[in-house]
Amino acid sequence: MKYLTTAAQRKGLLVAIISGGRPTLAERKTARWLDTMKLFKPAGIVWVVDRKDEPTYQTDEHEICWYEHDWALEYAKAHWTDVQLKPEEAKALGGFPGREWACLEAERRGCWGVLQLDDNICDLRMPRGAASGARIARQHGALGMYADFLSAMALSTNGRMVGANLNSVAQDRPVLIRQGFPYSLFVEKVGAGRENWHGPFEDDIIQAFQYQAQGGNATTAVMPALRYMKDSSTKGGLRTIYDHTRSVQLARMFPENAKVMIKKSFSNGKGTPRVFHKMSTTALKKPIIVTDRRLFNRAKRKMEDLVTEWHAAHMAATEEKIRKRVEAGA
Repeated sequence: MKYLTTAAQRKGLLVAIISGGRPTLAERKTARWLDTMKLFKPAGIVWVVDRKDEPTYQTDEHEICWYEHDWALEYAKAHWTDVQLKPEEAKALGGFPGREWACLEAERRGCWGVLQLDDNICDLRMPRGAASGARIARQHGALGMYADFLSAMALSTNGRMVGANLNSVAQDRPVLIRQGFPYSLFVEKVGAGRENWHGPFEDDIIQAFQYQAQGGNATTAVMPALRYMKDSSTKGGLRTIYDHTRSVQLARMFPENAKVMIKKSFSNGKGTPRVFHKMSTTALKKPIIVTDRRLFNRAKRKMEDLVTEWHAAHMAATEEKIRKRVEAGA
């Protein structure tokens, strides 16, 4: 596979899966994609897990980067956003200590960035969520291709965080990259200028707002054509502690950009009316600035080629479906 990034750039990226509450590999759907990172040859692939989970955590060939629970608790106390419960009173601390630990580990290894992954990513599809999009993603490297594109954008723009698009909330915009909030699959630059993570809820949105509040031009972005889906069938992770307060906390911190509302959708795997947050369309004000035009243009051309390939395959599949339905009705 021909990559956009150089071998040195790929070697400077740590892949970190933030995990908690899902002790078996079968529950951690992200595990199925890790083999597609082998050709990419990153700095390492690590599971980031609280040491308290060690007795029950099933391992695979990849390193587990444990962090001590006492450290996580002290870190949480200093970066806690919940005004109703203290960290020591909460059922769980959330994922943000793990995200911080992943960044620290990348910095300890001398990396320029970290690919942060939730542990329940069940599918990758590009540039659309149909079955033809799944085939294109698999044929062109799957997670390795995603890591390459996201790294290329992080290295060729002012994006401090650059992520793929959750399929259930994706916008079909014909652009390579746009301002946005990366969630569960993103590259974050580490080192000078990196913000500390806060939680327990909406840690990724808070992180994006922190980069917006920085002096300078740092921003956050998503690539609309890189879609992913998450598994909501398992009972572990943070879903066990999600409630209406997660939106209230965000609105208190950023009232000008996050509003509390009643919402019904299926992106959280429930599909029932619930208290949720709605982000202002002008929440992200810093524009995307291209800093390496050659790398950016290579990524743009490759994405255009992949979209062209997908369109031909999608149209052929659609025509075949129509033909079968016509024959079945004849």
